[in-house]
Amino acid sequence: MKYFWSVIFMVLSLSIMTSIASAEEVTIQPKVSKFDTKVIFDEKKEFNDQELIVKFTSGTSSNQRKTILNLVNAKEVDQLEMGDFSFVKVPNGSDLESLSKILLKNKQVLFVEPNYEVKSTYVPKEPSYKKQWYLNKIQLPKAWDKTRGSSNITVAVIDGGVQKDHPDLKGKIVSPYNAVTGNSYYTPNEHATHVAGIIAASFNKKGIAGIAPNVKIMPINVFDWQGASAYNVAVALNYAVDHHADVVNMSLGSEGYSYLLDSYIQYARANGIVLVAAAGNSDSYIPMYPAALNGVIGVSATDNNDRITSFSNYGNYIDLAAPGLSIYSTISGSSYDYMSGTSMAAPVVAGVAALVLSKNPFLSPSQVESILTRSTTDLGNRGWDSFYGYGRIDAYKAVSKTPAPISKLTAPTTYNMTGTNKAAFSITAASSTKVSLYLQTTRGKTVRTIFSNNASSGRGIYASWDGKTSSGAYVTSGTYKLLAKVWNSKGTIYKSSNIKIVNNVRPAIVVSSNYFFSPKVSGKLTIPYQLTLKGKVTAVITDNRGKTILKILSNKFLSSGKKSIVWNGKDSRGHMIKDGTYYLIMSPADSRNRKGKTKKVQIKVDTARPSAKVTLSSTLFKMNTKNTATAKLSLNETSNVLVNVVNESGVSIKRLISKQSQPGTISISWNGKNDKNQLAAEGKYRYSIQLKDVAGNITKMNSSLFSLQDWRIPAIQSSKDFNFITKGTKTFTYTLTKPGNVSIDIYKGTTLVKTIEKDVYKEAGKQSFMWDGTDTALNQVVDGDYQFRINVVDKYRLSQTFTGNLHVRLTNIQISYPDIVKFTNDSGSEVYYKLSQAANVTIEIFNAWDGKVRTIKKNEPVSTGIQYFSWDGQDDNGYDEYDDNYFYVITAQNVYGQKTSVTGQMTRRGNPSWLELHSVEFPITSDQTHNGQMQLTIRTTQDVKAILYVYNYSTELDKNEYSIKPGENNIVYTKPNSDYLFYLVEYQDLLGNEYWYYIDEYGSAIYEYDF
Repeated sequence: MKYFWSVIFMVLSLSIMTSIASAEEVTIQPKVSKFDTKVIFDEKKEFNDQELIVKFTSGTSSNQRKTILNLVNAKEVDQLEMGDFSFVKVPNGSDLESLSKILLKNKQVLFVEPNYEVKSTYVPKEPSYKKQWYLNKIQLPKAWDKTRGSSNITVAVIDGGVQKDHPDLKGKIVSPYNAVTGNSYYTPNEHATHVAGIIAASFNKKGIAGIAPNVKIMPINVFDWQGASAYNVAVALNYAVDHHADVVNMSLGSEGYSYLLDSYIQYARANGIVLVAAAGNSDSYIPMYPAALNGVIGVSATDNNDRITSFSNYGNYIDLAAPGLSIYSTISGSSYDYMSGTSMAAPVVAGVAALVLSKNPFLSPSQVESILTRSTTDLGNRGWDSFYGYGRIDAYKAVSKTPAPISKLTAPTTYNMTGTNKAAFSITAASSTKVSLYLQTTRGKTVRTIFSNNASSGRGIYASWDGKTSSGAYVTSGTYKLLAKVWNSKGTIYKSSNIKIVNNVRPAIVVSSNYFFSPKVSGKLTIPYQLTLKGKVTAVITDNRGKTILKILSNKFLSSGKKSIVWNGKDSRGHMIKDGTYYLIMSPADSRNRKGKTKKVQIKVDTARPSAKVTLSSTLFKMNTKNTATAKLSLNETSNVLVNVVNESGVSIKRLISKQSQPGTISISWNGKNDKNQLAAEGKYRYSIQLKDVAGNITKMNSSLFSLQDWRIPAIQSSKDFNFITKGTKTFTYTLTKPGNVSIDIYKGTTLVKTIEKDVYKEAGKQSFMWDGTDTALNQVVDGDYQFRINVVDKYRLSQTFTGNLHVRLTNIQISYPDIVKFTNDSGSEVYYKLSQAANVTIEIFNAWDGKVRTIKKNEPVSTGIQYFSWDGQDDNGYDEYDDNYFYVITAQNVYGQKTSVTGQMTRRGNPSWLELHSVEFPITSDQTHNGQMQLTIRTTQDVKAILYVYNYSTELDKNEYSIKPGENNIVYTKPNSDYLFYLVEYQDLLGNEYWYYIDEYGSAIYEYDF
């Protein structure tokens, strides 16, 4: 029996051993070629970007694997017991596909693949989750493994009233608003609450699961008892923009296009809001607005078999399809129910858009729409069609294709800091964002801002770090965090990477390499330096042969920071050293006596003053604003050179040179102007020179004197025109730029009128002359334009003449005008007047009580001679005037300020003052039976033209013109027949004003004629 069991045991053992051996020898062929790296490392797949799985040939030793992996700076972390698979780490920022190609060139490498991410698919624990068939349809459980939404994202529900305290919505309502009443109060309704629940019902083990359970809802009611309107929706959109909504859902619509609604849709989209709207439930192709507006994602509805529902609209405005049949969600009254419609499909898309923005809040509306339309399940005809748009929404694909806001943050895992090397960083963030990069301790304290507020274009931003804190000290060894902050108006994202820092920096001395020193001048030389780390410092002074003449520091332990070395120019025995070249030798070391780099500072000791020689080009400077006074300065060593022009008393006039110059010749030039850019006065000047060499030794010297003469052509400054408009003596001013003998004459054209001054010496500056308006014979000159000529001759016989104009206007403006003109209601008045000279004219009409009725002209330019104006009998407001008497006022003002006003009368009745008499007779002799002649007697005070018109009722029979002279004039007119006739007499004065009189032969009388 014992033997039996032994045999059985051996058989079992062999069987087991055979099974084990067989298991070790199992070989699986990969389903993809190892050289098909584009497929293996497809960016659409999810894997760790710093890890590889490498399969080696059987028997590859540990050292062989290490040698192969060193080719790509990779490190084996672990090796699996079966199959010769190694788990490998690669440097941050490596291109995994490129590394795999390098590794596969080695025959001992059989396969390379990334370390694919494997995740669980989340299933919420909401009691009614199983009723929500559409969630699995759009792959939400897998999408929730990536994001469940962010509380920083807000979806505005423009609809009826959302129940704010519904168990599945409580705590996520922000900024509720009633667009109808303008406050936050409204009555909840089932439709709006159903829409809000689809988008964002909480994961709270109650009721249902929302598509984006962590986002916020902004309920905006647009309905009253009559319904909603485009205006209310526009108000709601404006509110959503002002309160920073990220997504707007509009499960509403109308077949009527609204320009108002279109305008606010574009406004909301321009402000970064993703807009989603229901396509409508009429089973129609007729567009539904706002879904059909540009910039709005129009959504049709599908059933659980991915078919278009019987009620859904379709057409060229459909962008996406989404489940919309038997959708289970929240309703008002803290309850739940099924609803169907594109109203349910739109919030499915709005919820997925909220998930996309939760993953990357920096996306624009067009970028979000592009992600959604590229992530669909294509239904119906291939590509876009009028039923499904670009396809049915897929949440998992959408969030998978959403780029990370910070796609790359690279930093070395270890930074071995030596003080001469730098750590390189890079970050790639979303475009149109600001980026800041900080180095922090693991507790979050910032030790250095790498850069701040850099604008991102979507490409990499590169930076480096020298290992120092903001104060300039090197950080200690340890683990630090590189923190990236990316933000814009839509939100802020952070990403970090840990860095191990090893401080191998030795103390270093930062100091300038060259100094010049004159102990006689400064007494001591102070040399500043910086010690980068605390440590021991030795400092000695040596001569140019390397012999130490003074020890200043000997292994003295010092803290880091800014320090200084002070040397008084003496050796160790206290003797002042000679001029020459010396060196400060500084050597640092740390506490472990590891030496840093020795610094050698050259010190040139120089106590000799610089020297120079100045040579004038001339002792006479004829200044004329074009030439200059020059000199040459010969300098023996490098020095700071100051050159001033000073007067004979040593007062500085102008700084000419202030610069460091090398040995050699320096040119000095002076244009004769002082520091205020004014020409200097005639006199004697010299150049005052100060030389200061690099050691601080100073030499002062002066050139010999030189004379400055003013050879500028004298200039006369004066007004070009003067007015002489009142009698008496007038003073006219001018300015001389330099003194001289002055002559002043008055001319009329080329004729000399009067000499005012002859060769009178005048100083430079303001001067004047007087003229009383008379000629040489003391006769008053007539009005006209005259010229004054000022001539100046200086002591060098240089001369200048200035000619200006004198406008003599002693006679004021004369206005010739009629004292009386006729006025009628039908034709108003016409007035001819005459100006003696051009002027600006104002003409106004007044009534008999001095009330202004009408302004005909207002300060308008009028030329010399006879002028004309008319008045139509209306006031400034266009109303007719009916009085018998009015007055006109003409005011004229010339360019010289002289003003004249005259007043004339406008009347229905009245004779001009020059008409003293005009009477008529029709004499009959004893042998006549009728009037054969008309005798007209006229007496005037001026020349007048008279025109006689003869009528037989309305027919003009005759017309005669007469010249009337001052005094009495008799006109005899012989009638053409014996009938009674009618006569009109027209008088015209010298200006052209007309006066009409009517003669009735039957009454033998003259009447004023009223047209």
